[in-house]
Amino acid sequence: MYDYALNSPETSPLVRKLIYDEPDMFAFGEKLAKQGVRFLSGHIRAAKYIYLFGALQTVTFLRDPIQRVASEYHHFVRHYGYKGDFPSFYRRADFINRQSHLINRLPLEVFGVVGLTEQYESSLKILNKKFGADIKSSVLNVGRVDGSESYQLPEDQLKELRNLNKKDIDLYEHAVALFETRKHLFSDNLPFVHGVIQVANEQRVQGWAWHENSNDSVELEFYVDGEKLGSAFTRDLRPGLLPFNPPRRGFVGFQFQFDEPVKPDTRVKVVVANTGQVIGEMPCKASA
Repeated sequence: MYDYALNSPETSPLVRKLIYDEPDMFAFGEKLAKQGVRFLSGHIRAAKYIYLFGALQTVTFLRDPIQRVASEYHHFVRHYGYKGDFPSFYRRADFINRQSHLINRLPLEVFGVVGLTEQYESSLKILNKKFGADIKSSVLNVGRVDGSESYQLPEDQLKELRNLNKKDIDLYEHAVALFETRKHLFSDNLPFVHGVIQVANEQRVQGWAWHENSNDSVELEFYVDGEKLGSAFTRDLRPGLLPFNPPRRGFVGFQFQFDEPVKPDTRVKVVVANTGQVIGEMPCKASA
């Protein structure tokens, strides 16, 4: 089923009825399950449905922000008769940092799959394995004959676009790093772990992590300036994650207390014990 907003012809009748005309999110979820619907798709804010389906069942594809804006401009020209020039389009507030707006400050690490348009085939393989699906590769709604080529823009426009869309650029760079980690694990047939460091100071490091397809706690190793100091399991409750319907009913948190305080700016790294996946690395801050 599809949700492309109330007035879009692509929006499915059930979505139109129970999301827009007679809003009842719970009844909508029940209907989807009863009808055997496996996928709900659209250009929608992640928070709209993430609390109904859970983060692990949520997929997002991100695209290079500059290329995305250029593509959307040409889409508006072709399909909506937009008459303005490109700068007048990308300076509009509703087209600035659009991907960040749709993600709505949700951590990318909670999503079931974060794919990249630029690595569509690899993303699709990961998605299919994650959900036991067999979605075929398809290229639709492409305005150029060769959709693989990048839009070439003048340097002054590139500079302005980068300044305007810094949030999206930071988000995309983070998504690329996550995806590369997951792709390498996928190619080695190793499981991916969702996780982040939330606090790192001279006293302790803490955060959360979970296996992509398992309710087992995750064993993590902790390194300070390259030296392994110990390990811990993800067994603490993280109430703030409960709206995302995480595994283990939210008992996915970890905390590692240093035997002796470390100096501020000392780098701490958290690593999954059995795969070597790096959950995060950052300098320790001074405690407040």
